Amino acid sequence: MKHSRAIGRREAWQFGVVPLRRHGRELEVLSTAAHAGRAMRFIERVLGLEPRVRLVSERALEEALRERFPFEGGGHEGIRPGRADAGHFHPGDNGD
Repeated sequence: MKHSRAIGRREAWQFGVVPLRRHGRELEVLSTAAHAGRAMRFIERVLGLEPRVRLVSERALEEALRERFPFEGGGHEGIRPGRADAGHFHPGDNGD
């Protein structure tokens, strides 16, 4: 089994994924239909977890990303990678 590690800010924005909580080997996340495939591959291949994706609108995902993984400079149009120096989710966290 692969080692589970944190999802950083850059990865969250790059893959369009917001982790919510972990249930054993399953990681529940928010993503969009457009980003879900990449997000699921990232979770499986890099984190070694089974993704459970809740599909949301692009706007809802961007709002969740800004809340959980804020970046300096504030507003961006569309989902883009943020800076990688802060805002980590550890798969053992329950998302609260």
